[in-house]
Amino acid sequence: MRFEKGYNLAKWTEWNSIFAETIDDFYESYSFYPNILEANRYTYSQIDFLINVIPGEKQKLHRIDELTNKIIQPLEIEEVSIFSYESDYCSVEFAIDENLRDKEFLLIYDSDPEWGDDSIKENPVEDSVRSAVFKVTNY
Repeated sequence: MRFEKGYNLAKWTEWNSIFAETIDDFYESYSFYPNILEANRYTYSQIDFLINVIPGEKQKLHRIDELTNKIIQPLEIEEVSIFSYESDYCSVEFAIDENLRDKEFLLIYDSDPEWGDDSIKENPVEDSVRSAVFKVTNY
């Protein structure tokens, strides 16, 4: 089963609140929370840029250490990239669709997502050049 709905970022700096609002809208439309957010690379790069330059934005990020299972906050000096978005009700993995315009994104619920290697852990947005990849939690 698959549902999808398109949205736009009105302002780059409001990406987090827009994601939260559109996730709620998606749920109201389909009674399912999305599990995938598709956008083009430029859209993701702008979000990463804002997280890295706006003071305090990195404090809203976390990742889980695979060995200790502890939550790790990024250091202020780290350049970070995000690969998923979490709200109180769902976790949305990022995927790339270069057919989408800048600021345009799709929220998708897919009961059987295909990630190429059948593993969501190998997320298509991760960039080995970055020093760390984190999740952002809705605030």
